Amino acid sequence: MDTITHETLYQSLLNGAKEVMHNRMFLNKINVFPVADGDTGSNLFSTMQSIVFHAELKEDAKSTLESIADSAIIGARGNSGLIFAQYFQGLSEAMKNDTDVTKEAFIAASKAGMDYAYQAIEEPVEGTMLTIMKAFHDALHQASQQISAFDALIENALAQVDIAVDHTTDQLKILKQSAVVDSGAKGFAYFVKGFLDGLKGKMIVDDGLTSEEVLPAIEHEHEDASLQYRYCTEALIEKTANLPDLKKLLHDLGDSIVQVNGKQKVRVHVHTNDPSEMFERLNQYGKILEQKVDDMVGQYNRIHNRKYQTVIVTDSIADLPQDIIDDEQVHMVNLSILVGDESYLDKLTVTNERLFELAKAKKTHPTSSQPTVKSIENTYRYLLSYYDDIIVFTVASALSGTYNAFMKARNSFTHEQHRIHVIDTKQNSVAEGLLVWEAVQQLKNKTPVEQLILNAKRSIKQSKILVKINTLDNMIASGRLSVRAGALAKKVGLRPIITLDEQGEGGIFKIAFHPDKALKKILKHLKKLDETKGLKHYAVTYVDDPSLGEAFADTLTKTLGKPPVYTTKSSGVIAMGAGVGAVAVSYITNEE
Repeated sequence: MDTITHETLYQSLLNGAKEVMHNRMFLNKINVFPVADGDTGSNLFSTMQSIVFHAELKEDAKSTLESIADSAIIGARGNSGLIFAQYFQGLSEAMKNDTDVTKEAFIAASKAGMDYAYQAIEEPVEGTMLTIMKAFHDALHQASQQISAFDALIENALAQVDIAVDHTTDQLKILKQSAVVDSGAKGFAYFVKGFLDGLKGKMIVDDGLTSEEVLPAIEHEHEDASLQYRYCTEALIEKTANLPDLKKLLHDLGDSIVQVNGKQKVRVHVHTNDPSEMFERLNQYGKILEQKVDDMVGQYNRIHNRKYQTVIVTDSIADLPQDIIDDEQVHMVNLSILVGDESYLDKLTVTNERLFELAKAKKTHPTSSQPTVKSIENTYRYLLSYYDDIIVFTVASALSGTYNAFMKARNSFTHEQHRIHVIDTKQNSVAEGLLVWEAVQQLKNKTPVEQLILNAKRSIKQSKILVKINTLDNMIASGRLSVRAGALAKKVGLRPIITLDEQGEGGIFKIAFHPDKALKKILKHLKKLDETKGLKHYAVTYVDDPSLGEAFADTLTKTLGKPPVYTTKSSGVIAMGAGVGAVAVSYITNEE
């Protein structure tokens, strides 16, 4: 056969996607370039899964490939995923509106796919997926006159692709040092293999996700050079007429810049140390539909410098210093913050100060959105690859659906549920963070998982948060205080101290009519507690002004005779409710 139907093309391409998905773990294992963060397989899995579940067979080859390309852009993750998505975009642009696909049409489309992939990258590097895309096209083109059958032509090209993949080890220094091939290149080879199998009728029908290949032992070197930028950052943007070349717009913020242009959407990928600046720039040119930020330093250390076989997971409402998160390899799932129709990632793509500016400019009060069940499933799947157990500490279920989302995601892991433990802290902010901090101390002391969980549940009953607010405006804007009652409270100078009850519901702890009075009531309460039950640990957070946080911590230290275990800035979610100038203290007592 020298032609195939557009339906055969569709089914075979999906089979190629499934072949990549099946080898996720192997691709993660050999991932050392551009950063040894072990997620190439996971990123390609996301990209291919989006194709498998969202692409549709249309009336002809071009429309079908457009559906595949659109699905790829939506699900694309990481360097490799975005390059692959742009490859599909090139295929769709070059393909004709035919129901039968000739060898010549497919070869022309593969040339366009290769060209699009190269154009997507600011600084293309050979010895990667790009090189293999070129090897695939060259092999097709060179043998097209000698080989008449479509599947035989692909089979011949696959042999050349495999040789080119093996050669990547010698093309990049880091690959040679680690004695592996490039993971993205291998991913493309898997795709071609699956595509060929599909043409031959060997369809993948099971849901297996593991490779049959032996995973190599890899020694990584020169990690400092490969981790120059911390965050792997991506945005999905609504395409507009005035959208500039985003590679140039973001050039000074980092490297590994990839721009994928679809018909209606654009996805951009950058390795950077300043995600918030990146999204502030992008926000000027179009609506940001999706944001993703991965901590490559955390990923690298989790894989190559793992401290424990149990990982602590929490959401971004938990206020905990970044150095503790880094040192103890805590995995944080960031909530979304919505300002009008714009979405940001808490603690990553918007600062508290910027959040207040946006709210003022748009004359709207920001709201938060819990992580999706699907994103949590991806987090679990990733962490289960490296850890024996996952212990999740969530914000109070009475305040957010985050706990339920973590539980629903856990329920989808039929055979591994016993390895995932989800705890409702019935707290938020620094109180939630303090419970995480205490759990980390127990990991250090090699406390068994079961005992750690029992201890955490005991500490939840002995914990509390007290928030000293500076303005009632945010409580009024959020609806927690009516406009009328708020106006009256502001007129008389009301300064409530906010807390959470035993079920995690918000409420007023004490009422004061001056900031100094509120501070005195907090100090009096803590001193009495310390004398009666004993304060085991306490910690401090502030919304926007470090000097207020430091002054609050100093005053507490003088009163209690011991410093807080940490002082840190609050999450944006907390900032929205507490307002400018707010500070808070949380504690865990020795007794209930």
